Amino acid sequence: MTVERRIGPKLLANVILGTIAVASVVALAWPVLPWSNGRGEVPTRAGVVLRAIEHADDSPRIGGQAPDFEWTTPAGKIQRLSDLRGRTVVVNFWATWCEPCREEMPALDRAAQADPALAVLALDLDESADKIDAFIDSYRILKVEPILDAGKKMATRYAVVALPTTFFIGPDGVIRHLEIRGMDAAVIRSGVGKAR
Repeated sequence: MTVERRIGPKLLANVILGTIAVASVVALAWPVLPWSNGRGEVPTRAGVVLRAIEHADDSPRIGGQAPDFEWTTPAGKIQRLSDLRGRTVVVNFWATWCEPCREEMPALDRAAQADPALAVLALDLDESADKIDAFIDSYRILKVEPILDAGKKMATRYAVVALPTTFFIGPDGVIRHLEIRGMDAAVIRSGVGKAR
């Protein structure tokens, strides 16, 4: 009996200490986990930029190689812009508070729906996952892939100074066209045509 009584409290203390240790490690690591956006939130509809991938020939200008970056999807898959080589890609920098962004996002989504070979990535400038989700749901965005640019890493790398800013990237990864304004369907079609 005395042996059982000594083991019981010891075992309980070890379980409590172990639980505290695991919880502490998770709390410390949370901001860098792929599904966290750095603020303890878990985006449900948007991916999250993980890092810029530096290449000597990157240049965020027409005729330059599009700066590569890595993001995690809501499902936890890690992707890179360079993984989309062979496809025309539209990289759109936006925010939910930007009125021209609100107007062009449905047109971007229609373009993506009409052309399955077209990839449309919408990098949101450092807003909360809740705001992005609410926007995507209210505008019924289906094919544009929203990605949270936490800390504006890629906006800085692409030298974005105004919203919306949209880069049209050819299948070879070279920026073929750039728009720094809200776009309608005709402007989007023109940009995609220049990138092909």
